[in-house]
Amino acid sequence: MALIFLFASALCWTLFDLARKTLASSESPLALTLAFNVGAIPLYATAWFFSSEGVAPADYWVPSFIAAVLAAIAALGFITALKLGDIARVIPVLALTPVISTLAAGVILNESMTLLQWLAMLVTIVAIIGAQGGLHHVRGKPFLLMLLVCFGWGLGIVFDKQALAHSGPFFHGLVQTSAGSVILMLFAVTTGLQARLTGRLIRVIPALLIFVGAVVFQWLALTDLDAGVIETVKRSIGIIGALLAGALIFNEQVSRAQILWCLVILSGIPVILQPELSL
Repeated sequence: MALIFLFASALCWTLFDLARKTLASSESPLALTLAFNVGAIPLYATAWFFSSEGVAPADYWVPSFIAAVLAAIAALGFITALKLGDIARVIPVLALTPVISTLAAGVILNESMTLLQWLAMLVTIVAIIGAQGGLHHVRGKPFLLMLLVCFGWGLGIVFDKQALAHSGPFFHGLVQTSAGSVILMLFAVTTGLQARLTGRLIRVIPALLIFVGAVVFQWLALTDLDAGVIETVKRSIGIIGALLAGALIFNEQVSRAQILWCLVILSGIPVILQPELSL
């Protein structure tokens, strides 16, 4: 089931990125991020109310708080980086997230990957960066901000897993989105940035549902899979999905080099998942 949850989450993240790309043409990144966090609160609250989950014990709150802060830092860093640099130029940096997740999970959760998995992950990361144009043109403050985003998301998933050992996904989602909403609102007030949607709220609802599905499926996969494995597979499917969507929906050109990089990515996924596939 963990593999099913993983691929469901990766598919949802791909669809969410596509929906967010469409919405971003008319809405500010901060307004969208805040709308997704605030909009998810009643969904998680309803699911938690009708589930068998109770209030989490004391051991839950420290890793949950750390995960919420890291997620907020990553979101704010992502928003700021998009303001300073072309998104196509800074997005490739996010391919480094799985390395951070794997190293952090080894230290905090005592998770370990085989040498073959490490090699496959590193080759896949190089392929993801290559498929997105490389890092040679990424520099300056946008690059540093995206590194901060990598650390936020890479470490955050590890503390999510630690917190979920003491809580169900719906209660955890309620806590995380509530905390994230407060931090984002404070950021909006202090910076004066546009934090309200300019269009109709109903336009955001499909993306919101996909977003919640992506997060819940990811948390369910975390119960049995290593954080680094999840991040690598998620990024792999995400870039392939983005290139396919760009070609089929937005009429973007896909080069032969990008196709070759995608084939490398696809060949790396079974190797990374090999211990799970052999069970």
